[in-house]
Amino acid sequence: MTFLSVEVGKYGRIVLPKNIRDKYQVSEGSRLIIRERDGEIVLIPVRKYDKPTEALYGSIRLEMPLDEPKRAAREHIRRKLIEGL
Repeated sequence: MTFLSVEVGKYGRIVLPKNIRDKYQVSEGSRLIIRERDGEIVLIPVRKYDKPTEALYGSIRLEMPLDEPKRAAREHIRRKLIEGL
């Protein structure tokens, strides 16, 4: 485990070191989930997919077809993210 130090700037901004940005593929415009856990602040990168519905193919088992599969997929991922945190 690597420990790095960053300074909090004006408006609460921080700069992630380049090696961390590269390792977790975080770049300008990337989204991060911020979570508090046991007195710590945790940053979790949100992965982007070119075709999110294809990336999710097979992750949901259904009895009947859906009218709005994209909405169902988004809700499923949202629940999984919350459970994993």
